[in-house]
Amino acid sequence: MLRLAFLLACSSTSKPTVPEETGVPEPSACSDAAPPALSTESWSESGIVPARGMNGLAALGGLPPLYASSHITGVWTAEDDLSWTHAQITVTHNLSEIALREDDRTTAYRSSGGKLNRTLDGGRSWHDLELDPAHPEVIPSIWAVASTPWQPDRLLIVESDGPAWISLDGGETSAQVGTAPVRFVPHEGDHQHDPSMTWGWRLLPETVEGGRALLGDGFGVLSTDDGMVTWTRRLDLPEGGAPLLRDPLDPRHLVVAASDGWYDSRDEGEIWTFHPLDEGIRAAAWSVDGSQLALFGDTTLHRVDTSGVTTLTPHGLGTPTAALFLADGRLLVSQDHSIGVSEDNGATWRDVSEGLEDRGMSVLYADPECPGEVWAGSRCGGGLFRSTDYGTTWIPVNHYLHYFMSLQDDPVVPGRMWAVSDDALSRSDDNGATWRRVHQRWHYHGFSAHPERADELLMGSVGSGLWADEQMRVYRSTDAGTTWTDVSEGLPESDASAHALLYWPDDPSVVLLGTYRGGDVSHLSGVGIGLWRSEDEGTSWSLALDVPDIAMLTATPDGVVAATGDGIYRSVDSGLTWTRAAGPEGLVLAVGFTGTTGLALTWEREVWLSRDAGVSWVRHSTDIPRAPETPLAGVAVDTGGTVGWVTIYGEGVYRIGL
Repeated sequence: MLRLAFLLACSSTSKPTVPEETGVPEPSACSDAAPPALSTESWSESGIVPARGMNGLAALGGLPPLYASSHITGVWTAEDDLSWTHAQITVTHNLSEIALREDDRTTAYRSSGGKLNRTLDGGRSWHDLELDPAHPEVIPSIWAVASTPWQPDRLLIVESDGPAWISLDGGETSAQVGTAPVRFVPHEGDHQHDPSMTWGWRLLPETVEGGRALLGDGFGVLSTDDGMVTWTRRLDLPEGGAPLLRDPLDPRHLVVAASDGWYDSRDEGEIWTFHPLDEGIRAAAWSVDGSQLALFGDTTLHRVDTSGVTTLTPHGLGTPTAALFLADGRLLVSQDHSIGVSEDNGATWRDVSEGLEDRGMSVLYADPECPGEVWAGSRCGGGLFRSTDYGTTWIPVNHYLHYFMSLQDDPVVPGRMWAVSDDALSRSDDNGATWRRVHQRWHYHGFSAHPERADELLMGSVGSGLWADEQMRVYRSTDAGTTWTDVSEGLPESDASAHALLYWPDDPSVVLLGTYRGGDVSHLSGVGIGLWRSEDEGTSWSLALDVPDIAMLTATPDGVVAATGDGIYRSVDSGLTWTRAAGPEGLVLAVGFTGTTGLALTWEREVWLSRDAGVSWVRHSTDIPRAPETPLAGVAVDTGGTVGWVTIYGEGVYRIGL
């Protein structure tokens, strides 16, 4: 639920911030950005949301196609011009680097949402391969994949907790052959993935039949001489080792970077020599001809060749995550949400991030106090993005928020914001600048903070799909999310989603709960069980409106509007009675208001406009550019009433003048 409020012009308002050292709110002026000149007849893209989580670069022999991977947005490909194209894949979450087939630049492998993905056309299309077809319900976390050069159809695969698999047919079938004693640190909770956990994982296959394969697991190096049946740990590292590398001219020469320098071995890992540095190494790459090794720290590039070590500082980039030499000598480096290239051996850099965009937005929130300030939440882990110029530019918030569900300001505590991201609740005490996770357990959707009592919260779970609660429930916390109590009395047993929660605007004893289809994690199956009402602040519930799939509940100046599977409903009597508004038909994905002005988006990509708090609706003259493919979308109206935004997962953010 996105709670929108109507306030006056930005020049007369300020947002309170809470400095950590005092805890006392101080005023922070809203942006003075002027509303952009936008068409009121047609939608236009609202800025570029950067693709976050870039964590891998690959190219066989340094030649196109070039692959860039993100643990959030999936796979990107480019030719020599370094303009990136997004590959359409089933699940974006990429837990391993790109593995290339040694005899074919157009065949590559990656891990995606627990499956092994394969492309045969240079990354344009990807197909799922089951690691264990006999047990498809088992979802492995594949963190390392490699193709052997002497038998390219032979794949080596290692899961996050050590099971080692071999495929002899390019991933069509696989068999477990052993277990590597990796140092695996599971993430708190269950499925949320901390990208730092895979930093340093890389599998180097045997270069000849019967040779040695090696695995870097971020804590050191392991080797196997019998086809991954048994393993020996060859090197221990502090947490945070960079990926293991093999010299392209000498397969026995290995390099692995660490938090305080780098190590190399001239005998395939038997003996290691340590080379100390004043900083940790984040990314490393060999030149294609083996003449140079590039080691990247946070701000420094170390070039290693036969003449020694040359250090360039600063290297002109942010924190690097991966590096790659191209065949023509150019050097690529990825950062969290960009890629840079150097054509002069690292002396100067230019940005080559064209095409790297996150179109996976599913949540929008217009700041109730500052016109022009709008937030967008990503479904697949890009997290939260903030714009202070009406959606012209977007800045990522530095906090891992996976599968964004809702965002709202706390109505009682100045400077506090709440964010629900799949199975976690996070809180910010400085207007969204920094966040910390306060609770993690079930798959959550609905959320609302008590309008009068600080630290009192309601949150709704999902009763089906992966990481689901045993059934749909509502929980209450009175200590800002530290502990929770089940307050689901009166709700029937259901696998639906407790999707939208809202305290009645001027009577917090009344709470509304909108339920939505559960089914799977994409909410494409199942059905909601109606709109429920509580008269005791969410302790017990009774059915108030028997309609399917309530996607959103939004307050207006005189009541509440519900986006449902049967159009839009409105109540002005604390949810006792509901009237269906003339206008949208079928499933309404999202609705948002500022004052009496509201927008609604339907599954059929229709946009509807209301100027009277939802009493009547007029279909807008222009639909959004593409039809939604998922039931996750967002709508927001600027506090000043001048701009409207719509987002649909996979299509990005659009805006229009109002």
